[in-house]
Amino acid sequence: MAGTSKRIDNYQDLDNLRVYKIKGVDKTIIARKGGPTSEEVKNGENYEDLRKNQQEFAAASNLAKTLRHSLPQKMAKICEPYVSGKLTAQFRNLAQLSGGDTGKRPILLSENGQSLEGFDFNSNAPFKQTFPTNVMVMSGSNYGQLILHIPSFTPKDDLSAPPSATHYQLFSHLLLLSDFTYKQESREYNPCSPEVHARKSTKENPIHPIINYPEESTTQQLSVYDGEELPPGTRLLLILGVKFYRYDNLKYIDLPSDSSMQIIKVI
Repeated sequence: MAGTSKRIDNYQDLDNLRVYKIKGVDKTIIARKGGPTSEEVKNGENYEDLRKNQQEFAAASNLAKTLRHSLPQKMAKICEPYVSGKLTAQFRNLAQLSGGDTGKRPILLSENGQSLEGFDFNSNAPFKQTFPTNVMVMSGSNYGQLILHIPSFTPKDDLSAPPSATHYQLFSHLLLLSDFTYKQESREYNPCSPEVHARKSTKENPIHPIINYPEESTTQQLSVYDGEELPPGTRLLLILGVKFYRYDNLKYIDLPSDSSMQIIKVI
């Protein structure tokens, strides 16, 4: 059966398997011989529901991949191993919220994107527990600009840092994503506004020690606005991360499994 996972201990087992790809699905499909052929899965009437689900899954997976690939390396290291699947499920849920026929339902961030707020990229270190300080997010003078205000806090008291951590660093990342709709002529999902889809902006604060002394409040602007009005059918995702380090032998050692990152606002 397609999608069945089996550990292959003997390479001779490959004689009993078929391997093939389907347009719009990144993963290779492995099926036992005697099951449906690739042609049946692609075009057979009995597999229409499967194809519809695959179409929607491929679009959600595309959005999840765009988000992950937009992150700078230091932020990407915070992501837990299975975050891709969790993100894909979140974007797939946006299609379900839209209603309509499975496989053709639009993924409308412009209408339902707020459901992504609170998504943690590392479930072992939820952001609100690691960094409980209430930040303020405001729209800028133009759509595509955000103002982020972080009030004063005391790292030693207000950060839930691992015992081995000596330093921390804050990151903010702004990403513009377009709605996705199904195109009958190409039989694929595509972004409605490809010319602005995946625009990004990142701010990286300096590495600071975890000490019992207040940090000053900070205000910063992130922007993906280039002087022209951005089209409707798009949304801004603001991601905030806190990364911990251990300072040892004149080097900052990453502690990614104890660091946190979250989608804190969708506007």
